[in-house]
Amino acid sequence: MKQLLFTLCFLFPYCANAQIGMDKVEDNGRRFIMSETMPLYTGLTNGGSFFLGYGLFNNTDEYYYLSLVLNEGKTDIATGRKLLIKLIDGTLIELSNTKEIGPTNYDLRTNAMGRLFYLTSPSYRITEEEIKKIIEGEAIKVRIETNTDFFDRGIKKNKLSKGLKTAYEAIQKKKLTKNELYEGF
Repeated sequence: MKQLLFTLCFLFPYCANAQIGMDKVEDNGRRFIMSETMPLYTGLTNGGSFFLGYGLFNNTDEYYYLSLVLNEGKTDIATGRKLLIKLIDGTLIELSNTKEIGPTNYDLRTNAMGRLFYLTSPSYRITEEEIKKIIEGEAIKVRIETNTDFFDRGIKKNKLSKGLKTAYEAIQKKKLTKNELYEGF
């Protein structure tokens, strides 16, 4: 029993930080923490994933953002376009895109079979209250507004709520640690 407890205590710090994709402090003191990317929805010809980000500037101005990575072809999404998240109880959460995505703002990738595809990455400011609503509820659908239209994607297996909970908890733990270039060197 003591050995199991020791093993869990030894591995806990590694498990607690396993969901962090980036933790960076810039020269101006701004700190960014991002979770790893997690799946949102998948289809035969499309797919989407997301990550949660956190920013802190001057130790006072803190904010969160929800970034999507969409395999939906060339999709222009202007600043201010909406992301609607529908919870199982009918609650709607509306977020606004903060990142201008025009005709040249795509990542072109090749899959394992040699097929080309485009990735579009809008980013939406999100409050802690909205994060907690999504975590406590069950997100079942998203509607993504583009410059010409919108499209809906269903969310199966509560991927957004569960993934957001994992990302939010990992960021909360990471915020408690310092990340300074020269510390401990």
